Formats: sequence, structure tokens, C-alpha cells
Amino acid sequence: MFSDLDQQLTATLQQRAGGDVDPTPIVEHARHRGRRLRLRRRGLIAGGVAAACVAVTSVVLAFPTGRGSDDPIMPAAALMLPEASGQSGAIARPEEVGADPATVHFSTEALVDGAEWATWSAGRGTESVEFRGPKGQARFALARSTTALDGLQQTLSSAGRPQPRAEARVGDRPGVAWFDPSGDRKLWFVRWQPVGGLWAQLDTYATTQDEATGTAARVRFDTARRCVVPFRLESVPPGGRLLGCSVTLGRERDSRFVEASLVVGDDTGRWLTVRAQPAPDGNDARSGDLVAGPYRARRQGSDVLEMTVRPCVVEAFRTGWGSGYTEAEGLTILGGYRPAGDLDRPDTW
Repeated sequence: MFSDLDQQLTATLQQRAGGDVDPTPIVEHARHRGRRLRLRRRGLIAGGVAAACVAVTSVVLAFPTGRGSDDPIMPAAALMLPEASGQSGAIARPEEVGADPATVHFSTEALVDGAEWATWSAGRGTESVEFRGPKGQARFALARSTTALDGLQQTLSSAGRPQPRAEARVGDRPGVAWFDPSGDRKLWFVRWQPVGGLWAQLDTYATTQDEATGTAARVRFDTARRCVVPFRLESVPPGGRLLGCSVTLGRERDSRFVEASLVVGDDTGRWLTVRAQPAPDGNDARSGDLVAGPYRARRQGSDVLEMTVRPCVVEAFRTGWGSGYTEAEGLTILGGYRPAGDLDRPDTW
């Protein structure tokens, strides 16, 4: 189903924009929005037909007009990861960037004001954060090589016609900047070395190069934060270890936690992603026919294993977001899944 949607989105957007388009973030956002709508819909049904009719009207009216002033929204600081006490930032320990999946060696408080959600990632050679919201979108990435930055897939939309690079400065550090048209805006790419041995890149919509480099200068490298998820994986096949961490946080009080993933792998190149998302209210756990430690799991297609461990739905991806692990090994990993902390408080994870 999603491959067909990918093709339709790509064809349509290529016709309008004239360049290659990656539909993955669009599909993922649509899936997330669909889950939220299903959650709301189930809550309305549970409240009774008459109450549901009134509530549905308010929901339908609310979405096109945006969030009202009385809606429960948290401060932008809710999108930030917990501080990593005792850990140094990238300036002091450049060799640790991308090597420790539990730590992000930078901070971007100054960039989150207009965002509704943020996705933080660490491990496998890079660290990054992506902000999205009605007032702006941006992605920042940090790595120990330009090759690692070049390997990142573009997630913000543009026309696919990047212009030549020009010299630029971010604060007192040298770098380069270039842009790709995006309708009335420009998607700017600013790349620079905050310190020897490290390369940083900010992708952001801006009118001028000075505006883009000024935004880049607001990233801090003198502090570190913890990449945290509300679960642990206590059973990994021999030779396996944690390779990557990713967590998405939002600003709505009833759903600050959006989703989180851990990547495990070994020295042979095998890897597997375990993802947890809040289980929709009223969605009874379907009993699976596969044993995963204390849990019962089920197949979603041929390469995804799924189980419900309240308050989350948990998936293990053996292909696409994984490669090489057998179904039996995937079940072993899922069997070691353990919830950790309060789902709405990342500082407890």
C-alpha cells in the first residue's frame, strides 16, 4: 500500500516541482496524523453517539484553522532532550560525535520556537535533529566527515535544482553555503567546521545567505544532551550492540511522546530497528501467535514483527529499517523489550 502511495506522491510532486522528491517523510507524517485521528475517533465513539456528534464537529473545524489559543500546548523547551550531566559537548570531545548513540553533543534551544515536533538521532557516525511546524522547518546534522553528511537523505522539500556553492562564514568559522529553489522560498544548506575534525550542516528555509548562516550560528557545541527512549532492550543476539537512537517529541500535553527507535546490530553489518509508539486508546491488543519472551507477537507482512506492550505498540523491522536478522532473532530482541519511565517525562527514561 505504501509503495503505491510513494509512487503517486513522487510522480505528482515531480510534475509540480521539477526535481526528485523523497516521499518518505510525507508518508510518515501522514501515517502519524492518521494514527492521531484514529485515536481521537475511538475516544469520540466511546463517549456516546450524541456526544460524539458534537465532538466530531469541533474536531473537523479545528484542524483546518489550526490550534486555538486555549489548546494545551507545552513550551518549546518540551522538544529538547534531557541534559547529559557530566558529558562534554562537541567542541571538547569531537571524537565522540556519532560514536555514542546515547548522547547528542550539541544543543539547539534557539531554533525550536516555531516547531511543533522534533526528531533527535544519534549513532552510526552522525547526530541530528529535525524540527517541523507551521512556522518553520529545519534539520541540523553533525558528523566527523563530510562523507557522512553527504550520505544523509534530504528530508525538506525543494525543486531539486541545487545552485553552486559559495564561501560562507558561521560566526568566525569558515564554510560553504548553497540553495535549492522551493517555490517562493529557498532551501539553504550551510556547511561548516565548528572545530577541527567535525563538520556541521544546517538545512533551513531562508530568504538570503546571511539569514541562513545567522540561523546556523545559533547552534551550540559546548553542551551535551541524552538521546533517551521510554524502553530498554535487554536481550540481544551474541555480538549485537546498540548502534543508534532516535526519538520524536511533540508539544501537545496529551502526546509529548510521538515515537522512539533503537537500532541494534553487529560487526557483520546486520542491523534491526525496534520502534515504539503510543497505542491508541480503545485499541485492544491483538493476540499474536509468535512467542517473544513474555509477550505474544505477530507478523506484519513478511519482515515486520509487532506486539502491544501497554502503553505502546512495538515493531521490529528486519528489512527496510534493518537487514540480516532472522525472524527468530527478531523475536529474541523483542522478548527483551522493557518499558522504562513515565511516557510523558523524558527525564525519567
